Amino acid sequence: MRHYSLAMIAMALAANSSVANDLKDLYELALTRDATLQAAAFQRDAAIEAKPQALAAWLPQVSAAASATRERAGFESTPSPGSQAADCTLNATADSQHCYGTAHSLGLNLSQTLWSFQAFSQLKEANFQVAAAEATFRSAQQNLLLRVAQAYFGILSAADQLATNRAERDAFGTLLSQARTREQTGVGPRSDVQQAQAFYDATEQSVIDAQNALDDANLALTEIVGPHSAAIAPLRQDIPLSSPEPVSAEEWVASARRDNFDVRTAELKMEAAERDISAQRGRALPTFLLTGTASKLTQDEVLGGNQTLDTVGVSFSWPLFQGGAIASAVRQSRALYREARASFDSAQRDTERQTRAAFRDIVSGIQRIAAARRAVDSGQGAVEASRRNVEFGTGTEFDLLNAQNNYYAAVRAYSQTRYDYLTNVLILKQQAGRLSEHDLLAIDDLLVERS
Repeated sequence: MRHYSLAMIAMALAANSSVANDLKDLYELALTRDATLQAAAFQRDAAIEAKPQALAAWLPQVSAAASATRERAGFESTPSPGSQAADCTLNATADSQHCYGTAHSLGLNLSQTLWSFQAFSQLKEANFQVAAAEATFRSAQQNLLLRVAQAYFGILSAADQLATNRAERDAFGTLLSQARTREQTGVGPRSDVQQAQAFYDATEQSVIDAQNALDDANLALTEIVGPHSAAIAPLRQDIPLSSPEPVSAEEWVASARRDNFDVRTAELKMEAAERDISAQRGRALPTFLLTGTASKLTQDEVLGGNQTLDTVGVSFSWPLFQGGAIASAVRQSRALYREARASFDSAQRDTERQTRAAFRDIVSGIQRIAAARRAVDSGQGAVEASRRNVEFGTGTEFDLLNAQNNYYAAVRAYSQTRYDYLTNVLILKQQAGRLSEHDLLAIDDLLVERS
């Protein structure tokens, strides 16, 4: 009966596994189906348009205009008899006349920014915005790797708990049946039956809860990858346990401060917010433009005849006062910069905390796995010892029930410690900005293949 529950867990999961690379297959599905990653990609695509929009202010601006109008012109005069022009009418006083005509105009306007501090600052700001958008997307990619692995581990853990709880229920069911048999034959007291019944009833509830947890875990994975038929291959019993490399937590923290994508995003957003202060100030500074126009006016002779006008020159504009709007915008931009700087500090601290915690949990996780495995072994030994004591009359049924209960609790704990260890390995690499698909494939290699 040694490690009976662990063997049952492995067999129950292996019966549902299809092929190796189940984790890899699910990740590839998530790349095309995960709504969170898709939203991040669209957000990145929208954000990078800030640069061409800012650059447009430094490129030539061309516009065309056309119009057709019907005009009436009045002339003060004292015409002699018979001097009235076509399309003209004399007033009753005969000292003025109105003339009517049609005018068509075409125009082409060209401007080129020679210098604008606002446009210059906006271009610098856009560069940081684009870089921040790319860093945000890279963070979403790493988060997807971690979310897929955590969802996969969630299913395996829930399946382990369900298999263990069912095995525990069967074991307590056997003890309950034995207690009833002893009571019926007059060998055992009624209290043994009641105690065994209490333990059995508790396991009934735990089986129901474990089944619900497994259903929820499957739904969590489906939320990421969508409907799928991929099998969930179990993790093999013996997994390699390695301490983090480098072995110093400070080196991991330094790497996280430098390469963590969330920290990098917060830093770039802070830089962009700082450039926005200059952009708002630039609204109050002079702007120099090179301008050129070409226009043609076609109209009746009575209105002056056809005309053409071509111009080229340099224009200068300086908004001296705009009701305090620019000063207000500068104050607002400064406040947003302080907010971005505070968010950057928060991101650094949060990343450092998570990095240290993941590093510590990996190191202690190795010890916890070993301790949990010893607890399973000793728990199994305690069950065997309690069973022999009951058989020889030197122990009580309650002692055996407690030993059985402690054993299955140790089995559940041991199962979870392995998933916690692997999750912390991925979290540490994510915090340091090093998590990649290769890390997921390394875990995929630890899954049990179809025999």
